[in-house]
Amino acid sequence: MSKFTHDERSSIQNIVANLTIKRIPDSIIMKHIFNETGKSITRKTLWNIRQQLKKESYHWYKTLRQGEYEFIHEFKERINEIVDLQQRHYKIIEDNANNPGIQQTSLAELHKLNITLSNYFDVAPSIGITTVSAPQQSKTTENNYRDEDIIV
Repeated sequence: MSKFTHDERSSIQNIVANLTIKRIPDSIIMKHIFNETGKSITRKTLWNIRQQLKKESYHWYKTLRQGEYEFIHEFKERINEIVDLQQRHYKIIEDNANNPGIQQTSLAELHKLNITLSNYFDVAPSIGITTVSAPQQSKTTENNYRDEDIIV
């Protein structure tokens, strides 16, 4: 891809990533790239782009796993921030018993915070789950499935 500028390379990578996820055939991806940049690529170049995207994805995942505790800490801090904001809105609602307009606005914001916090708690169980390195004795259910075979 040396015949492309940096912006074109970035655009081509985005096109390939997006259309590959949608399972668009290579010929259509190549036509789309030509329409966007005015330059054509070969199937080998397309394959190389996909390989590069896979490597970048692996490095991103590896970095995320190495920084797992930092990520969990940041996640916890965001939850604490939302809880603090909720407490402030409850205080605003209490202090403005005679002003329904302020109460209504604060209740609307409190509702948004509740939804955000609920979404965070829905995601929280999946954060930091690591695979078990030591083999464990598994129980068999009545359908003869092992606990490890059941994906939730």
